Amino acid sequence: MLATDLRKYNLLIIIAFLIIVPLCFYKYCSVNTIVSIFSPPSWHHWFGTDIIGNDVFFKSFNALFIALITLAIVLPAIYLGGLIIGCVLSYFDNEKVREFFLNLVHYWVTLPVLLIAVFLLILVGAGQVNVIGILIFVLIPSQSLYVYNQMEEAKKQDFVIAKRSYGFSKAYIFLHHLFPFTKNSFNTYTLSRMPEILMMDLAFNFLGLGVQPPNSSFGRMLFDGLSFMFSAWWMWVFPVILVVLLFVLVYWVAKSSLDKEKQVRYE
Repeated sequence: MLATDLRKYNLLIIIAFLIIVPLCFYKYCSVNTIVSIFSPPSWHHWFGTDIIGNDVFFKSFNALFIALITLAIVLPAIYLGGLIIGCVLSYFDNEKVREFFLNLVHYWVTLPVLLIAVFLLILVGAGQVNVIGILIFVLIPSQSLYVYNQMEEAKKQDFVIAKRSYGFSKAYIFLHHLFPFTKNSFNTYTLSRMPEILMMDLAFNFLGLGVQPPNSSFGRMLFDGLSFMFSAWWMWVFPVILVVLLFVLVYWVAKSSLDKEKQVRYE
């Protein structure tokens, strides 16, 4: 197990090394170059330039940085929000209040969330900050529903019923048994939503509702590259490669977490 964890950390170090070193080297070798417009990949511009002379390499890594920042903000936010709301709904016994909020959550989950998010972004205005806020808002209900269902399932376990029969308090059972029973599966469920978050962010930026110039995003770069699919292939090929690598990395993180949860569960 220790060797597996070390291999994972080594892989992360290699990935960080492969990102940071090319950026430093590229900055060094492009200091004295003259920006050319609409030029193909070359030694001075590894990914070429776009129609207004922007370097596609720097635009791609700027988009990668923004995607990672978005993921780093949205994921903990929906984790905490879903955990708090789901636990509160499961803890309190007021049937009317709980039924009211559960009905709201169930109705929300059945709605086309992506279309609602686009509509809300049109109302509040474009911008990556607004995209992050909307993503958190539309994803928390399904997170809280998952926590609530897991809590209710945990209440049916034999060890919980036994604790109740021995007279343990509700708060003690909740903190020491229900929450640990739910936490591991909820961690995996939250990590499994990383591709969904990235895809929604990609869609919003493709529609021009996210990152605004002079910053760049993968969605906007793909949109701009559609007009030059054959005449300037480098404008969309390299962003697509980075997007695929990002999704592969996200999948690897989620799968590693799932494998770890299975190992802990069987132990």
